[in-house]
Amino acid sequence: MDRKTKKAVNVKILQSWYVVDSILFNDHARNVIAEGSVFKEYTALKASMLSNLFEYWDHVAYTPVTTDTVSTVKQLQESAVAHAKHGKSLASELMNKDSVKGKIKNQVMTEAKKNPSVDVKVFNDKIVRERFVQFSLDNCLIGLPLLEAKNIKDRCDFSCQILENAHKMMRDNLILMAETCKKTSTKI
Repeated sequence: MDRKTKKAVNVKILQSWYVVDSILFNDHARNVIAEGSVFKEYTALKASMLSNLFEYWDHVAYTPVTTDTVSTVKQLQESAVAHAKHGKSLASELMNKDSVKGKIKNQVMTEAKKNPSVDVKVFNDKIVRERFVQFSLDNCLIGLPLLEAKNIKDRCDFSCQILENAHKMMRDNLILMAETCKKTSTKI
């Protein structure tokens, strides 16, 4: 990786730090997570996810095509908010596809058959929220890099699948943690 590419990737990783908070909280995590130990756990998990993301980008030879010129933290944060909004917009379009609606409906119906005491509407709302956030994060962190990746054949190899599975696991844990933090912060 040459110096210019490395700088672009590092800026994109820093931007992703703020993108994750913007998608999960519509704010900075430090403004939402009140408990210090939870904040440390959240930042450690987010750092691990972004470290894995760096490896993933390196594996597929992602070189950010950046039109952003960021030289301050404030510009980086503003750029991240714009990227998060774009990721959410793409997720919204995806959620409105019949195939996605059908998969969610099947998942809800399967759960309702397994557990008749489940409140179907509440469960459906939970699944829709989770999928929306998953799609939003994946659009911002994985989607564009895959489209701009130079090593097309490496996008489907075993190593890439391992990195992608690790990303999904950490992403889902961050989403769960964020939901818990939101519930806690609204009670305060």
